[in-house]
Amino acid sequence: MQSKTNSSSTPAISFLGPVSSYTHQAALGCFDKEKYNYQPAISISDVFEAVQSGQVELGVVPFENSTNGAVIFTLELLADRHSLYKDVTICGEAYLDVSHCLLGYVSPADSPVMSGTCTPTTSKPSPVKPKTTPQSSLNHIQRIYTHPQAYGQCEAFLGTYLKGVERLDVSSTSRAAEIVKGDKTGTSAAIASSLAADIHRLDILAKGIEDREDNTTRFLVLRKGVDTCATKVNVAAKSMITFTIDHRTPGALADVLDCFRRYQLNLTSINSRPTKIIPFQYIFFVEFEGSKLSDPEGKVAGALENLNKYTQDWRWLGSWGDKLMSPKLSLARLFNFFNPRPYSLDAINRSLSSSSHNLKAPTQAFLHQELTSRQPNIIYDHLSPTPSHLLNIALADFLPPSCYAPNFRFPDLTLPNSSIQGRDGCSHTSLLPQSHHLVYFPTQISDNALLSDGTDPLQSPGLPFVRRMWSGGSIVFNSTRGEQLCLNNMRAACIERVVDVSIKGNEGDEKVFVNIERRVGLADTGDDPKMSSEESGAIASNTSSVSDQNYIADKRLLRKYLVDKNDNIGQASLVEMRNLVFMREKDAKSAKEERSRPPKILRPTRKPDFDVRIIPSQSLLFRFSALTFNAHAIHLDPQYCREVEGHKDLLLHGPLSLVFMISVLRSQLRPGEMIKRFDYRNLAPLYANEELRVCVGKKVDKNNKYEVWIEGKEGGYAVKGSAVVGPLDNGQQG
Repeated sequence: MQSKTNSSSTPAISFLGPVSSYTHQAALGCFDKEKYNYQPAISISDVFEAVQSGQVELGVVPFENSTNGAVIFTLELLADRHSLYKDVTICGEAYLDVSHCLLGYVSPADSPVMSGTCTPTTSKPSPVKPKTTPQSSLNHIQRIYTHPQAYGQCEAFLGTYLKGVERLDVSSTSRAAEIVKGDKTGTSAAIASSLAADIHRLDILAKGIEDREDNTTRFLVLRKGVDTCATKVNVAAKSMITFTIDHRTPGALADVLDCFRRYQLNLTSINSRPTKIIPFQYIFFVEFEGSKLSDPEGKVAGALENLNKYTQDWRWLGSWGDKLMSPKLSLARLFNFFNPRPYSLDAINRSLSSSSHNLKAPTQAFLHQELTSRQPNIIYDHLSPTPSHLLNIALADFLPPSCYAPNFRFPDLTLPNSSIQGRDGCSHTSLLPQSHHLVYFPTQISDNALLSDGTDPLQSPGLPFVRRMWSGGSIVFNSTRGEQLCLNNMRAACIERVVDVSIKGNEGDEKVFVNIERRVGLADTGDDPKMSSEESGAIASNTSSVSDQNYIADKRLLRKYLVDKNDNIGQASLVEMRNLVFMREKDAKSAKEERSRPPKILRPTRKPDFDVRIIPSQSLLFRFSALTFNAHAIHLDPQYCREVEGHKDLLLHGPLSLVFMISVLRSQLRPGEMIKRFDYRNLAPLYANEELRVCVGKKVDKNNKYEVWIEGKEGGYAVKGSAVVGPLDNGQQG
C-alpha cells in the first residue's frame, strides 16, 4: 500500500482517536511510525473530512467486527448522500484481534473473598456463559463507558456481572478510558484495551471480556483520489461498490448480483443503509474479490459495465490488497511505539481468524491434486562464497574446529578469493560444503505475500492449516566431481516442486504432510555440447531477452535432472526432500496447556562414537533466519512461540539441526570421503539457550553407514538420522 509523500513535511495519517484506540493500533500495524505523523480524530466523520480536504494523506477507520457486524457510522459516510466525500476512496485494510478489558479503579473496600465472583445485582445471569470472571469486586461500578460496538461484543460478561448498570456511548474505547480516568469517584468503568489501561494508569478489573476469542475488527484505509499501486497482478485483492436500485422492479437486486456471478467474481459481503429519500428503500454496499486497478482478464471491468443496466446509480469506492488472504504479524511495530520495554499482551496479534478451528478440512485427494499440480518453482542463484562464509562465521563459536568446513580458516574471517571457472575448475577448498546449499536458492517472495507466521505460501495447503513445522527430509549428493557445486560465482538453479501430500489424524486435529523435492545443479550457460546450436546461441547471446534465456534454460533443467530409482540423480548436484507438516491453529488455552505438558523422552539405545555439545543462542537463530531468508516467527519471536505455538522458547530451525549433524559427521570421515545420502526425522523440539548434543556412531559391520542423532536437554531423541558415505568420484559422468 502506498501513499503520496511530501518532501517538505512528514505525511499525516488521521485515525479515530484518542491515542491507544484500537484504530490507532491498527494504523500502527499498517505503516511505519517513523514515516508518518499520526493525528487522532474525535469522530469517524472527522477522519473522512481530513482525507477529503487534503489535510492528511491517509485515514484509518473501523469498518466491521466479526462479533457485532458492520460499523454503521462508517457505512453512513461511505454512502455519501450529499457528495461531501466524493474523492475519498478505499486503498487498504487491516485486521486487529480485539481483546477487551474492563478498566477502572479497584474499590478500596474490595474483599478478596468476593473478588472475581460478585455481581452488582441479584438478577438471573444471562444464559450465555462469559468466558472470564472479574479480577476484583464490581459492586462499586455505577456506569460503563465505551463505543457502541464494544457493548455488542461483550454481552455475555455484561449480562452476568454488570446487569442493569448504566451504559453511556462515547466516540471510542480509548476516549472511554480517558473519561474514567477523570472520574475521581471511582464508580465508572470503561471497556477498552489493556494498552489504554497502561497509558491512562487504570486498574484492569477484568480481562478478555469479549464474547468470542476470535473477536476481530477490520479497518479500512482511506485516501483522496485513486492509488493505482493499491493492488498488484497475481495478488489477492478486493473492491467495494455502492449502488441503488428501483425497488419496484421484481428481481432488481438479484440482477445486480448476477453481474458478478456472470464474470465469476466472488462476493465477500453485502450491507445496506436507508436511502433517506423514500422510506424502506436502501443503498447497497457490495464487496467482491478482484481489482479494478489490475484486471488482466477484464472480469471486473465486465461486471462493472453491466451494472449500468440494472442500477439507478452506482459508485466504485476502491480496490485494495486482501489482507485476510495475505496476513502479516505486526507485533513489534504496534506495541514498541508506546513502550520500548517488553509488553505483556493478552492476545497475540494474529491476522488469520481463530474461526479456522471450525473449518472443515479438504480431502486428501483434493489437496494432493491441488498441490502436486502446481508448476515447479525454479530459483536461480550465483554461487558466491559470501553466504557460505557467513554461515561458517555464524557457526564458529558453536562447533569445535574439527567440525569446521574445509574452506574456513578460523580465526581469519576474511572472505576467500573466488573467480569464475568451468565445472572442472574446483579445488577442494572451493567446493560448496555439504549442507551449505541451504543458504542459497531462497524462496523469492515479497514481504506482503508472507503468511501470518512469516512463512511463504507456495507449499501451504491453505486454511484451516495455518501452522507449519519442519518434520524431516533427506538429501542425495552427486558423488561425481564434475557435478559438484563450487563457490566460483557460477550460475546455478534449484527446481522446487511438491511431490506428495497426505493427511493424518482425526477430524479437528488433522495434520497435512507436504513433501517437497528440490533439485539443485549448475544452470546452462551456453557451453553444453548437448545443446542445439539454436539453444546455445539464445542463452549465450546478448541479443535475446533474459526471459527467453530463462525459458530455454528451464526446459533443459527439467529434462536434465530426471533421475532413476537408484539414487542416480543424473546431472543434478544434489536432490533434497523436505517434509513439512501443517496444522490447525491453537487457541490460547491449548497453547498454555502445551507449554506446561512434560516432554515425552525417547532415549537412544546406543552410545555415540563422537559427540559435540552445543547451546544455540538467540543470535544464532536470527543469523540463520537471515541467511536462509526465513521469516518464520517461531525462530524470531518468543511471545509467538509461547502464545500461538505453545512452546517455551524460540525453536531451532530444522535445517540448522541438519547443518549441525552434517558438520559433525563430516569431521569423522576419511580424506576423500563424502556424504552420499542423509536421511533424518525430527522427533522433539530443540530450543534456543538449551544444551543439545550432536552424536555420531558408525553402524556395526557397515563401514559406509553412520547413525547421526541429536539429543535434547533431557537426553532424549530430538532428531534421528542416518547417513551413507563414499568416495568422491574424480571421473566425469557421461
